[in-house]
Amino acid sequence: MKKFIPIANLDELSETEGKAFRINNLAIALFKAGSDQVFALENSCPHIGAPLDNGLVQDKTLTCLWHGWCFDLETGHSSNCPGIKVQTYTTKIEDNKVWIEI
Repeated sequence: MKKFIPIANLDELSETEGKAFRINNLAIALFKAGSDQVFALENSCPHIGAPLDNGLVQDKTLTCLWHGWCFDLETGHSSNCPGIKVQTYTTKIEDNKVWIEI
């Protein structure tokens, strides 16, 4: 059964870079978009496992720095590699805390 668990304080996150976390043996990358939205993705590019938390974000698109694969922060789908996707996780913000559904 899935449940929400706290993963970070909102003020720990930057709008210019991702941040890596480990929860229940899952590698998660968080990305802040504005003051009220946080996206959570699996922190591993499906290409060769590059960490995605250090990727570039522009207009809710994450670009892996190793080989340029791009992913939609909301859906996890790759925009330049059809059929490829990274796992996304539902998040919510309450009392300056970011919660993730695991």
